[in-house]
Amino acid sequence: MTNSMRLDAAESAFFARELEYVKARTYDIKYPNLKARQIIPVSNEVPNGANEVTYQQFDRVGRASIIKPGATDIPRVDVSGLEFSRPVRWGGVAYGYNLIEIRQAMYAGRPLDQKKAAAARRAQEELLDEVAAIGAADYGIATGFINNATLVAAVETATGEWDDPTTTADEIIGDVQTLNSAIVNASEGSEMGDTLAIPDSQYAALASRPRSTTSDTTILNFLLASIPNLKAIIPWWRLKLAGVGGTTDRAILYTRSSEHVEQDIVQEFEQMPVFQNGMNFNIDTFVASAGTAFYYPLSARYMDGV
Repeated sequence: MTNSMRLDAAESAFFARELEYVKARTYDIKYPNLKARQIIPVSNEVPNGANEVTYQQFDRVGRASIIKPGATDIPRVDVSGLEFSRPVRWGGVAYGYNLIEIRQAMYAGRPLDQKKAAAARRAQEELLDEVAAIGAADYGIATGFINNATLVAAVETATGEWDDPTTTADEIIGDVQTLNSAIVNASEGSEMGDTLAIPDSQYAALASRPRSTTSDTTILNFLLASIPNLKAIIPWWRLKLAGVGGTTDRAILYTRSSEHVEQDIVQEFEQMPVFQNGMNFNIDTFVASAGTAFYYPLSARYMDGV
């Protein structure tokens, strides 16, 4: 006596064709509110199977000086380097169908419901989005894009909340200029942020409020036109209450370039072969990520209280 039931040849062929259809359809699903891929450049260069991701940062030490002819004490330069590592962490979720669902679909001549596969893909994308944004502190990825420890140590404070009608347009514009100047000054002019990410409510306010009572230009358009290095302003719901202590909203001005900041997705969404457990046919799925790294922290700056 056995506790499992097998598909006959026709059912197996039907199921195999349906799984190919279901798997293909999952890659067509769009996730507009999962914005980490849009906001943070993605790298897939780390080989699948790596346990950690390491990058090196080098700095020059020493300077030239005026010397006398025949001098033997010419100053020397050198290069020092640091290594930064993050572990690769895997995420898994499964979906499946039971024998009755497969036979009913075959009998009715209709395709298997691909919503289960889409739900698995969605769950994995949500995990990748979260790890990129805030890390996975319980699993060794201490921080992410919106809570980087180096950036938190130098966070700016807004004059007033940008979605509060009592905060003037000039105060909001001044706050963004403060962010911009902070990056330029801290990097001695070597960095200038080109993208401003802010919470949804603040984005709506900037996109709808006029620059002044005598202008039909919005605050958002004015900022993009008046700050030459600013190329984009992007809303992201994850920045709501992302400030220190989780009580204030956060904005971040940064350079949206893989040379400056990057999320390492080591394994994109992958589906394993079907395995049977009794009357159930299950498909395991996997992803892997090492989270986000700021290669040049001086190229970005947080502002809380926006």
